[in-house]
Amino acid sequence: MNLHSCQNCWFNGLQYGALGIAVGYCSVHKKILNIADGTTCGLHLRKDLPLYRVKQVAVHHSDKYPENMIIRIISGIEDKRDISSDDKDLLSLRQDAVADAALDFGLLGSKIESLAQLKAMPGARAEVAMLSLARGYISNCIERNGKWTSGLHLYWWTRSRLTDIPDVGVRDIRAVGATQLARQQILIAWSVVMLRLTLIDDVVEYAAIQDDPIGKAKGLLDRAAESTQTFNLRSLSKWLKAEAIPSIDSRLSYTRYVELSQELHKESMDMPNVCVDDV
Repeated sequence: MNLHSCQNCWFNGLQYGALGIAVGYCSVHKKILNIADGTTCGLHLRKDLPLYRVKQVAVHHSDKYPENMIIRIISGIEDKRDISSDDKDLLSLRQDAVADAALDFGLLGSKIESLAQLKAMPGARAEVAMLSLARGYISNCIERNGKWTSGLHLYWWTRSRLTDIPDVGVRDIRAVGATQLARQQILIAWSVVMLRLTLIDDVVEYAAIQDDPIGKAKGLLDRAAESTQTFNLRSLSKWLKAEAIPSIDSRLSYTRYVELSQELHKESMDMPNVCVDDV
């Protein structure tokens, strides 16, 4: 897996490692990605890293690759066969429910509506699409001088299922390589749980910058890596229940979540153009 390829980018919600369908889709360039494991662009943001590392790596990546086109990683050449925006191809892709929601992201008004739609869908693929696109959504809100609470509901949605075992079906797997199928399902489930923690860690880091108490819990992803065995779902689940959840819940309880939600709703009513994820 090339970590700098389109399949590992925030803006491709249809693939992550071995999870996904045969093609990806870039929500920025609005292109179907035919060989997402072998292409990239200068806007690439890595799914597998915490926010501070994403920003560091993105600086070097944008220096090496153009932002306005999708090119092959090895040759640096743009090949039109690698991408598609043909109406027939898009119509075919929309036959998949997760892809249909991902294609609508940013096209039908509120992006949060697409994220809410993905949240309601069963399965690991829908969740990965929501988590991937949500990281970009929150980042965009922050860049527009938004508050960390622009990711409040996305945070809580993710917190509510943080320790649930992801539902990874055989049809959700696009490749197994030399790994046994049952083992691949476990590896994917571990990756999805880590991606949940990554989104939570993003919101916590934004909160830290804005001096909110929840920000004191930042560094969750790094602590998880230090405290658990890599690719061990049981070890990760145990750590989440014993360390991560008490740390974040003590600073952002359900009661405080409700209070912040009410404030967020009031702000959206007073300033309709404010970037919030109120639904």
